[in-house]
Amino acid sequence: MSKLKWLNYSSFSKNSIIAALDIGSSKVCCLIGKLDNQNNLSIIGAGFYESKGLVSGIITDMKALETAIRNCVASAEKMAAVRVKKITIGFSSVNVEIENLNIEIDLKGSIVSQGDLDRAYNFLSEKHITGSRSILHIIPVQYSIDGNKGVKSPLGMFGDKLGVEISIISTDQNILKNFQNVVKQCDLEIDNIIYTPYAIGLSLLSEEEKELGVALVDIGSTLSSLSIFYNGTILFTKIIPLGGNMITNDISRIFSLSKADSERVKIINGQLIEELENSLSIIEVDALGNDNDSVEITRKDLISVIKPRVKEIINTLKEQVLESGYNHLIANRVVITGGASQMDGLINITSTIIEKRARLGKSNVIKGIPENMRSSSFSAINSLLTYSIINNNEISVRNNIKSNNSGGLYIYLIKFKNWILENF
Repeated sequence: MSKLKWLNYSSFSKNSIIAALDIGSSKVCCLIGKLDNQNNLSIIGAGFYESKGLVSGIITDMKALETAIRNCVASAEKMAAVRVKKITIGFSSVNVEIENLNIEIDLKGSIVSQGDLDRAYNFLSEKHITGSRSILHIIPVQYSIDGNKGVKSPLGMFGDKLGVEISIISTDQNILKNFQNVVKQCDLEIDNIIYTPYAIGLSLLSEEEKELGVALVDIGSTLSSLSIFYNGTILFTKIIPLGGNMITNDISRIFSLSKADSERVKIINGQLIEELENSLSIIEVDALGNDNDSVEITRKDLISVIKPRVKEIINTLKEQVLESGYNHLIANRVVITGGASQMDGLINITSTIIEKRARLGKSNVIKGIPENMRSSSFSAINSLLTYSIINNNEISVRNNIKSNNSGGLYIYLIKFKNWILENF
């Protein structure tokens, strides 16, 4: 076998190679992409590996997770024949929160400048600061001039009053630091940390859906997320500790199967439509243990185990929709993605429970993506890789995340006192 030749990373232009890492509870995924001169993206490396040491977004074994990440990235690097130096990582946790803030400042009839916007962003960011949280994203929602809302970009406009509304997505500081540390222990430099459901929304949702109002549901292995987009941006997000692993555990416990066999039964035979002609057909699976016995399961019995758990997850997400206060902004549209989203009948059940039309969200196929990474199970990693080339109009918080200043992790740019001196 010929020795693998690694490409010289420095031979590429500064931004021609990008890499993304999705660290989930069931699998770790890595994609390496290359941008051409027209900024077209193609995949040159891909890998995924069974996740260890992570449960419901919380690290339980740093060493085991480090090993899984190293193996995953190494697999992608081998395919790409390039070593990854910088990487974008996705982050999800039940501790993630979103807060919508707004302020109105006095322009005194002057023209709106970038300095005015920067001071407003900093004031609102300072207002949000608490000692134990880290900001992931600061996203402009909308602006107003003299009370006239719906302004997309106020730069260059004259007015007496400038209104600024932003959404801040933040998480627990220590949980985020643990993620940073385990990635750095794998000899990787973190280029950016992205809230995964936000990246998925930017990638999977159409521009019209985001403008008119849509709920995005991502059902993962141990976590499920709800994100509400309106007027082109994210307004609400919530992660609940429920996911497809609960279904696997139910199948394993009720039918006395191994976890691995239960997962295969769920993926291959899992469905929610009882009227199917084959609902009484038999599924034969090896029984738990070493006695070479087998278990016969009818599809009807399997549905009776899967369906209540799926309903529990969707009903819990519906409660979050109602509690968000934004249900009236969702224009009769729910988009579902994640591993469990491919189960026959899930779209209909979701539509019935949430009382809105539902569709399956599929990632855009990136040139060179392996066939086995094109399903909804890989929506997250596909979205994370394309995030860096999407114009998302965010306010950069990259310096905030990399800072370890315990006196204020995300104090940056102009201090609060400068805002007071200049505006009051």
